[in-house]
Amino acid sequence: MGIIRLLLAIAVFNSHFPFLEVPVVDGHEAVLAFFAISGFYIALILDTTYSSSREFYWGRFLSLYPMYLIGLSISVALLTVGDIHPMTGLDKMQSLLSDPLAFAIMLWTSACVFGQELLFSLAQSADGGLHFVEASRHGIWKHAPLIQAWSLSLEIVFYALAPLLVRLKTSTLCGVVAISLLAKIAVMSGPLADVVFFKRFFPTEFWLFGCGILAYRYYRILPKQSQAIDYFCFIMLVGVILIVGDVDDPYLPFALPAVTLVALPFVFRTFSVTRFDRDIGKISYPFYLLHFSAIAIFEEYWEEPIGWHILVATLIAAILAHTAINPGTEFLKQRLRAAKRLPLGAEAAPHPGLSSNNN
Repeated sequence: MGIIRLLLAIAVFNSHFPFLEVPVVDGHEAVLAFFAISGFYIALILDTTYSSSREFYWGRFLSLYPMYLIGLSISVALLTVGDIHPMTGLDKMQSLLSDPLAFAIMLWTSACVFGQELLFSLAQSADGGLHFVEASRHGIWKHAPLIQAWSLSLEIVFYALAPLLVRLKTSTLCGVVAISLLAKIAVMSGPLADVVFFKRFFPTEFWLFGCGILAYRYYRILPKQSQAIDYFCFIMLVGVILIVGDVDDPYLPFALPAVTLVALPFVFRTFSVTRFDRDIGKISYPFYLLHFSAIAIFEEYWEEPIGWHILVATLIAAILAHTAINPGTEFLKQRLRAAKRLPLGAEAAPHPGLSSNNN
């Protein structure tokens, strides 16, 4: 799924700096597809890599936080030294941080990641302090060093629950997924549909992670040999990513995630053994973290920046960041693993011959 993950990251890039002439998926819906893929991968690594929740949590920390610190440090340095940021300026940031509550929340969410989605629902009050808002246009999210890191906050909540979730019976997990999906549909079809808080609300997005776990369980019972349907699903998924932007708004949060979940077991079966696909997937995360800073730099120094130039620059930066960070984090993760592991998952044996490349 490495090619798919990078393509989704590029879709997020395109939503922040439109340059593609096809109706590619919007950035928010691309992130929803990421959540589905995350559910699949986390179920995989809990089943095949880690023997305890503690090791899993440390592994996730090492996979996410060091690279996050790189992206955060670059963004903060650009803002403080060059007054460069995709959506705010140093003066506006200083004005916001002069409020103690805003300073505390911005410090916490930037340093710890958890809770960043709340920045879309908080706005600065005229007389000081913060207040909740229904629309994101007034929110303080635009002042965050890494605006796109809100998705990591929801990922962290899922990681905290994952060791428990993979132990659930399939029938129980299906029930929890159904409740989450029904809640999502109820919110979208009711008066809360335009309230920004519910656009990044973990309980109504959990169905994506949960269905990812279910997709992994289906994958485990598939024959291990590649089949023609695997390539068909890959082509179908790429095609949907490139055209799903034309889908009517009420269906957008469901269209791409649904296709992704159907295609996941088949695409992974064939492409997980391809080194090129694995290597491509490894740069999707640093690309996601660095792309907004790259856009800000080009917009600062070029009058009419070209999207393809920014894309290439971001890809190079992502490769360099991965090359710098990955050896150290992989060494530390290897130290966490014993010679023999028992899976945390409880319902089936791991697929023969597979190991996770996203642990």
